[in-house]
Amino acid sequence: MDQPSRSDTISPRQVEAFKAVVEAASVTAAANLMHISQPSVSRLLRSLEDSIGFALFERRKGRLVATAEAMLFYDEIQKYFHTMQRLAHTANDIRTLAHGQLRLGSFIALAISITPRVLRQFNQAHPQIHVSCKTSQSRQIVDLVTARFADLGIVDPSAVTSAVRVEREWQFRCVCILPKGHPLGRHEVITAEHLAGETVIGLQREFLTHHPSGAELYAALEPDLRITVHQSIAACAMVSEGTGVAIVDPFTARHYAPHGIIVRPLKATIPFDIRIISSPEAPLSVAAQEFLRLFDAEIEAAQQADPTIARYS
Repeated sequence: MDQPSRSDTISPRQVEAFKAVVEAASVTAAANLMHISQPSVSRLLRSLEDSIGFALFERRKGRLVATAEAMLFYDEIQKYFHTMQRLAHTANDIRTLAHGQLRLGSFIALAISITPRVLRQFNQAHPQIHVSCKTSQSRQIVDLVTARFADLGIVDPSAVTSAVRVEREWQFRCVCILPKGHPLGRHEVITAEHLAGETVIGLQREFLTHHPSGAELYAALEPDLRITVHQSIAACAMVSEGTGVAIVDPFTARHYAPHGIIVRPLKATIPFDIRIISSPEAPLSVAAQEFLRLFDAEIEAAQQADPTIARYS
C-alpha cells in the first residue's frame, strides 16, 4: 500500500505558525500574534519541517531567515488564505442577501397586485439579488415548483398537489365591482337581488359553484350571465368601460379601483384562496424566506388599508 506523503500530515496550526513567523519576522512576535508561548511556536515550526521534509528557516546573526523553499511554500499559503477570505466574503454575501437569485411563479391576480409591491421592497433592500417572476396558470406554476425551476409559487389551491409544500395559505372574500357612477354604488353591500337584471361579467360556473353560497348566487344570476372571462383583470377592464358588473377577487379589484370602477362587498360569501408553495425536496433559500416575510407584511398592510379585502370566516 502506498504511504501517505509527508505533506498529508500538515495541520492548520502549523501553517498558521509558519505564516505568522514569516510575516512578523520573529518567533517572539509570532507567539504574541497567536497568543501562545515562544516554545510552542518553535515546536510547531519543527513539526512542520518534519512533515514537509525541508528546512524553513536559517538562523543568521540571531535572526531567523526564511529559506527560498520556505518562500515558495509561503506563496502557496497566501493563495490558500486568499481563497478562504473569498469564501468567507461569499458566505457573508449569501447570508446578507448581497448575492443570489429568487425565482417566482404567480397566477395573474397576485402578479398584478400584491407581488409587485413585495418585489419593489425586496429589490430596494437587496438590489444584488437577481429576481425572475413568471406569470402563468396555477397548474403550470405547480409544475415549475415541482421541477425546482421556481423557488416559490403563488397559486390557486385547486392546483396544489402532494408534490409540493404549502408555505402560506389565505382565504379572502370576493367582491362586486361596478362601473363608476353606477346606481348600485349607493349600496354598502351588494346582494343577488341588486344584481338581478344587470349584465354580469366574469361569473364562470366552476368558480361560483365551488362554495354553496356561490352556487346559490349563480342560480339567481344565471339569466344575466352574458359575458364570461378567465381572468379578473379582464372583467375589471370591461367593467371600467361600462360593459357590466362583475364578481372578482379583492386584490385585482383594489388594483383597478383608480381606473373607473367601484368596489363593494358581496353579501354572499365566495372564497378567494391563495397558496404559496415550494418544493419539499429542498429547504427555502434565505432570499425565499425574506420574500415570504415581506409578502406576509404586504398582505396585512393591504387588509388594513382596504376594508373590502376581508378574510373569509
